[in-house]
Amino acid sequence: MKVTLTGPDDLGYWFLHDEDGNAYPLVECWRDHLAAASLFGWTAREEAKDENEMIEDARLWLLEHIADEIEAPKDVVEFFLKLQED
Repeated sequence: MKVTLTGPDDLGYWFLHDEDGNAYPLVECWRDHLAAASLFGWTAREEAKDENEMIEDARLWLLEHIADEIEAPKDVVEFFLKLQED
């Protein structure tokens, strides 16, 4: 499943959109930026002093990658499919 990064919206949320037009939440709180950016290939800098600095780096990185498309990893696809069932 290919997904496209979109966001942030007015509340700071980020989403992944699939080829069928479905939207899945990706970032819903400050700490989510780390995992979201990692999904798209970001890695933390060794010089990062604390968690907040790493999160801000990840957020800025995501801003540079809006509209990027990736092939979602299998565990992410399974998570999305489960969300559709609920």
